[in-house]
Amino acid sequence: MPNFSKKLLILFAGVFFLSSCATTSAPPVVYSTPSRKTLSVYQTLPLTKSLLSSPNFKVIDDFNSGERKNLLGGRWIREAEHAGKINYDIDKDDGRGHYRGLSMKINYRLEPNEYASIKSDLNRLDISQAQYLALKCRHKTDSGSFTGRMRISLTDWRGRSVLHDFTEQCSDLQHTWSDVIIPISIFNTLDLNQLHSLAIILKAKNSMLVGDMWIDELAFYGDNNVEFESHRDNLKGFPKTVIQAKRQAQLKRMAKIAKRGLLREIARDTWKYFEQASDKKTHLIVDHIRLGDAPLAANYTSPTNISMDLLAAVAAFDLKFIRRQQAIDHIQSIFETMRRLKRWNGFFYNFYETTRLSVTRDYVSTVDSGWLAISLVVVRQAFPQELGEQASRFLDEFDFSRFLDPDNNQLSVGYDGVRGSILSYHYGLLASEARATSFYAIGKGDIGREHWWFLFRTPPEAWRWQTQQPQGTESMQDGVTYFQGYYQYQGKKFVPSWGGSLFEFLMPTLVMRETQLAPKGLGLNNRVATEIHRDYALKEKKYPVWGISPASMANGRQWKYSEFGIKTLGAKGYPERGVVTPHVSFLALDSLPDDAVENIIRFLDFNMYGEYGFYDSLNLVNQKVNYQYLALDQGMTLVAICNYLQKGSIQKRFHQDSVGKKAEDLLVKESFFKT
Repeated sequence: MPNFSKKLLILFAGVFFLSSCATTSAPPVVYSTPSRKTLSVYQTLPLTKSLLSSPNFKVIDDFNSGERKNLLGGRWIREAEHAGKINYDIDKDDGRGHYRGLSMKINYRLEPNEYASIKSDLNRLDISQAQYLALKCRHKTDSGSFTGRMRISLTDWRGRSVLHDFTEQCSDLQHTWSDVIIPISIFNTLDLNQLHSLAIILKAKNSMLVGDMWIDELAFYGDNNVEFESHRDNLKGFPKTVIQAKRQAQLKRMAKIAKRGLLREIARDTWKYFEQASDKKTHLIVDHIRLGDAPLAANYTSPTNISMDLLAAVAAFDLKFIRRQQAIDHIQSIFETMRRLKRWNGFFYNFYETTRLSVTRDYVSTVDSGWLAISLVVVRQAFPQELGEQASRFLDEFDFSRFLDPDNNQLSVGYDGVRGSILSYHYGLLASEARATSFYAIGKGDIGREHWWFLFRTPPEAWRWQTQQPQGTESMQDGVTYFQGYYQYQGKKFVPSWGGSLFEFLMPTLVMRETQLAPKGLGLNNRVATEIHRDYALKEKKYPVWGISPASMANGRQWKYSEFGIKTLGAKGYPERGVVTPHVSFLALDSLPDDAVENIIRFLDFNMYGEYGFYDSLNLVNQKVNYQYLALDQGMTLVAICNYLQKGSIQKRFHQDSVGKKAEDLLVKESFFKT
């Protein structure tokens, strides 16, 4: 970054409140003297390309959407005081000369010494690694000369504001566009990790000020990927290389002589995610990171991600990657942050920003809450003296009966805070990742044992939309009559999941001993589902590897988490598009261990192994790897390996707790395919 001298800051005379979040404890608004900058950052990009196409720019607004809100979602509004003296509209004029481009046109009419402003919310934007704030502007005045002042203000989440005067950079009245390039160091007294709002301010001096002003291409700029770098600097660490070719070759050699050693080394690499991909201050694990040409570093997390972090710490201790006190310290730091998070009736919201801990969506997920509860049970069994009481306090505040729908005795998917109500959609199928939540809630006593038998083995026969009509018989358990239905595929009977992904069938085995306790029920079903997935991929589709489940897919600088499955294995069925993900092979260590190990070894033939282990997905159609790590994948991988190598240590901890013990017989009772 160029070494600019610090600008003199002087107090801005007059009372001016830029942000509704400003408090009485906030310091006075400050005003910075004008700065000159000759080089335009806009010259780094051809005129034919939008700023949005360059990772060097974090665009606040190019106004090309034609909407009165910025690209971060904040609306452009007039300040209340003197609001009638200023107006704005979207105009068919573009600061970079694009034929179809637009800009914001501000019309003003100010009496002497009056000021007015247009402001927009930045939604706590993290732009700490930017070098400049840039915008395009032009003017037209009735008098032919501009006698006032033009200012831009940034306000952070604390209500602190810094103003910068850019009049000299935007005083060309020849109706041409000028570049305003402001060093970010002007604003270094603000928390640039959490910017709240931006305002454009016009002020008249000793005479009336009337005219029009155009603003366009408002953006932050950095020499590197500015948004990514701003997020990455919050993390404890980040991988230095994309492909670990030497490590991958080493693992392939190890696969020939020591398969258990191979899995242990993969687990060791996977654990690095939980050591590094968390916020330096809050210690919350981030949802994902991505390497390659379009790197990403998320700044949010979820209860399931937190649960994977907690379980991963226990697994790392069991595998002797870390000492007992290191595991306790890791978990304790997470607990301390958890106590600071806003909650709904004891439950954690589904998404939090990892740096500022704010809730990003007013929604509580039942299944995510369930996984967090399950991980807390494992923690209190692993470290009862040090962490047991704290874990139990969190658990005591969870009451899953809040999510139970009395009309059908099934769990709602969650609570919608916007509506102020429990949602009317349900986790209705037994063969899904949500059954672990049901198992926990029954074991804790939040809901009755009969709930288990109200979960569908297949949807009712009358639901004609399902992929095939189920077969089966009526059964009774705990006084509940239910349909013990099943589907068939190539002669194999199975109880379907919703989408037919292997993840739905197998994720609960991270903590539930279904193979041992339910050899005629869920344990058998897990094995059959895994066999079908294996055979479908290797024999029917002739894929070199198997493992079809929800996965992240890259699309340029964007990405999408998509649902994939084998349609005939699901009641509804997800699409299958040649995308495989390694994490389900590790889950399959519980249901089909020998085949799972061989499949993991085959994944090493592809360049999809990095510093933190296997990347999330491989598209077999175009051989494209998405160089992305997901906290969910990393957690499932590490815990599954730990169970395999340590004789089910995570599962045993869950089942030795009173929660697991009380519900065990639900697994034992059932036989899926009685005729």
